[in-house]
Amino acid sequence: MKRAFGVTVAFMLVLAVLEAQEAQELVKSYKRNFAIASLDVKIQILQDAASGNSKEMGSLYHQAVDFVLDNTSLIPSDPRFRQLAGVAVAQIRALSYAEARYSVAKLFQADTETSLRVSCLNALGVIGQGDGEIVQNLNRWQENQNNVFQTGKIPDLQVISASVRALGQLGDPSSFPVLLSASILGYSEETTKQAREALLAIKGDLQDLLTGVIKSSPLPEKKQALAMALESDRLADDKKAAVAEYALDMGLHLGARDALQQGLARELRFSASRALSDRKWSKATPLMIEHFNNTLLEVDRGITSKTYLLEAVAGLGNMGTQEAAVRLTQYLILLNSYSEKSQVVDEQIMLALVGSLGKLGNKVAFDDLMYTQYLNYSAPVKKAARQALENLKW
Repeated sequence: MKRAFGVTVAFMLVLAVLEAQEAQELVKSYKRNFAIASLDVKIQILQDAASGNSKEMGSLYHQAVDFVLDNTSLIPSDPRFRQLAGVAVAQIRALSYAEARYSVAKLFQADTETSLRVSCLNALGVIGQGDGEIVQNLNRWQENQNNVFQTGKIPDLQVISASVRALGQLGDPSSFPVLLSASILGYSEETTKQAREALLAIKGDLQDLLTGVIKSSPLPEKKQALAMALESDRLADDKKAAVAEYALDMGLHLGARDALQQGLARELRFSASRALSDRKWSKATPLMIEHFNNTLLEVDRGITSKTYLLEAVAGLGNMGTQEAAVRLTQYLILLNSYSEKSQVVDEQIMLALVGSLGKLGNKVAFDDLMYTQYLNYSAPVKKAARQALENLKW
């Protein structure tokens, strides 16, 4: 029985070798005929090879792509070249024939016709896996298209859609910023959807990817990265807070020069500080104090609305730290000095400030909360001061 089994295995191995040799000879025959055939016959040879579903024909299709590349000047005037290339690239993709990836990438750059470019990108998403050069070239191309779109010109959206799909398939972390940009620029609804789907397919730690965008990308992308972090179900709350803390740091220290950039930086700060406040992220207290200081100055200059100052006061109240209590107490001292001089102090701000000090419950505020009751504030403010005093911890 064992001898019979061994004979069977040996026979199968011999058969496999013979089949492989036969396949190799068949490929050689196809390639030899392709080399000497006319353009019309070349197309027929590829179509015939494709109908046989042979997995050994990758080198034939690669040869066909290289033939088209050698005749790129003729492509615009003779549609048969695109027909030949289309068949070859489709089969390279179907066979996952990675050896042809650089030729397919060159073909993508060599011709601007939509269907052939889409076919090349569809193939590169499969055969370019793990190839850093392919990924970086596609990243640069997509980034350039994003820049073109921002100038008001409309690029070929079918090709853009294929590009973001390919980058999603390749899944390289380096593609994250360019895909994030593509997802917010205002391409068509379908392209935007595909860009967002591609983002979710990128490999790597999402927190690191988003932090990288906040560190290096333009302000609109920074804002979108923060929004994506806060909305994501892939990040725990502490990681969302860590991303928001980094975003607040960037928003505070970007050194934006023109009014537009300064406005975007403020929006980033407001979103980040709100997220930190909601999560009571006490680690960010120094940044939240700096944000409060900036917001206070901006309100005084008429740059920012009072709403954001109220948020900044509430944010410090949610930090639960000695440092936050000290800074809010300093602000209370300032407002009390205004009241002493018969200046009008905004009631909403006073209520928010006293309420935050009561929430913090730190005795550093005792003297100034007590003094608040003797000044010319409204009854609600004085009542809030008494309640805050009752909350102080000794």
